[in-house]
Amino acid sequence: MLVLLTMQVITTVTQKGQITLPKQLRDKYKIGTNSRVVVEDGKGHIRIKQAKSILDIVPLAKAPRGKNALIAREKMEAIYTRV
Repeated sequence: MLVLLTMQVITTVTQKGQITLPKQLRDKYKIGTNSRVVVEDGKGHIRIKQAKSILDIVPLAKAPRGKNALIAREKMEAIYTRV
């Protein structure tokens, strides 16, 4: 028998349309200050999930011979700013 344990929390939407994610959930999913999340519009619900980071996809790509993907990432972050 499969039992799904979920947490249900009631939170308030501010005048700016912001909500607070409970600390328990932020800690559980490692969502820190300035972390990015994806908000999906479903049929009758809204889903919030972690956005993939460049660090999550770097291991999936093979760097060309003689090149290092992490060095390329560091150079890219030096040039571009997060929005």
